[in-house]
Amino acid sequence: MASVNVVITEVPVSKPKLRPLSSQVDRPTCWGQPVTVRCGCEQGTGVRYTWYKSTQLEDTLLHDSADIHLQCGTLDKDSDYYCTAHNDISSDRSDILSVQVLMPAESSCIYVINMQGQPIYDCVDRMSTTLASTSPPLTTWQATLKIHSDTINQSSRINQTDQHLFLSRSWTGLPLWQQSTLILHLWLDISLTSLLRLAGRNHHGCNFLPSSELPRPHHYYSSVGVLSTTFN
Repeated sequence: MASVNVVITEVPVSKPKLRPLSSQVDRPTCWGQPVTVRCGCEQGTGVRYTWYKSTQLEDTLLHDSADIHLQCGTLDKDSDYYCTAHNDISSDRSDILSVQVLMPAESSCIYVINMQGQPIYDCVDRMSTTLASTSPPLTTWQATLKIHSDTINQSSRINQTDQHLFLSRSWTGLPLWQQSTLILHLWLDISLTSLLRLAGRNHHGCNFLPSSELPRPHHYYSSVGVLSTTFN
């Protein structure tokens, strides 16, 4: 009777590699979609996998599995992960899986993953639209200031229009000599008003005569159509 000897040879594990189970071309993490990353070896018998979270003080064991699931609600800050592959005769560890959390949230979070052999991307467009849609409303004093500024601008435009209308109405149909007289009186009004305001200042340049008490020029046409000016 012949005897048969069976020899079981274990193969050491090769360096584990990481790959996402879904395509990252459309950057699903920018829109808060979950991603599963799998750790696997090309060689090795009886391989077991373990995931760790890398920290500055001490690495934290997460779970014994070939997969790690990344999703909103569990990602609150930037973190680095890696997996180990091991059997009875050898062990090795993968490269780092880097997760950058741009906006943490229970849902619709924004994060970026980076691993060896995968394209590098960002979420700048998603961040810009998100920040624009979540901009805080104007505070009470900001809204009041904006309304006040708009009112001043509108009033300035109305005053300018009124001035143009006054000049056009005053000059329309007047003879040339009356137009000249009107211009002269307007110039005198400006000059007299300036002199009166200067007279209402003391030697320190401070007003002691309120502007409301300064004489104001008034115009009227005489019976012959000559523009005259009085002060009250």
